[in-house]
Amino acid sequence: MIFENRRQAGEILTKKLSKLKLKAQNSVICAIPRGGVLVAKQTAQKLKIPLKVIVIKKLGAPTNPELAIGAVASFGKPVIDRLLTKDLGVNPNYIKKEVYNKKREARVREKFLGIKLEPKDFENKLVVVVDDGLATGQTAKMAAKILRQFNAAKLILAVPCGATSVVNEMAKDYDQVVCSEVRDDFMAVGQFYRDFSPVEDSEVKELLT
Repeated sequence: MIFENRRQAGEILTKKLSKLKLKAQNSVICAIPRGGVLVAKQTAQKLKIPLKVIVIKKLGAPTNPELAIGAVASFGKPVIDRLLTKDLGVNPNYIKKEVYNKKREARVREKFLGIKLEPKDFENKLVVVVDDGLATGQTAKMAAKILRQFNAAKLILAVPCGATSVVNEMAKDYDQVVCSEVRDDFMAVGQFYRDFSPVEDSEVKELLT
């Protein structure tokens, strides 16, 4: 399946989520910017469930910034793929510097978007974490770690596309994974979209307001 854009991907994902009969009063849609917000907006509107945003920044590999070796939020400890960093021979000092820089970037994005995470918004709630695709899974792992700390009652990961191995791996972090297109030949999230244009913070802010 190839999605026209993130909005259409959100519409298709919403149809799958609607089968779960989620109740608005005890559920929250939690989007990961930037692309995840475009997907989640469709779901939140159609299912009439409150939309929240959690800023997660992936930690890029030294020679390939697009390859996630982990992820971090503006606070707390990061998630690190220890096997991958070992295979790549990543220097611990590089990881320390990357975590520092990405935490700072996360704080800047939160300030621009007007986001302030409140644990009470997620406590004892069923939280559906939404992104525009699942590549390495590091961002989703970080989101799950934070929401568990916030005492969410149940976590569901909802994505339009993902690699089979990574979707299966997410079962360790989430109570349920909903994915429209699970593929063994997954190379990149962009291969599932005709329009996978970069999303700017200004577009996300407009959607949220």
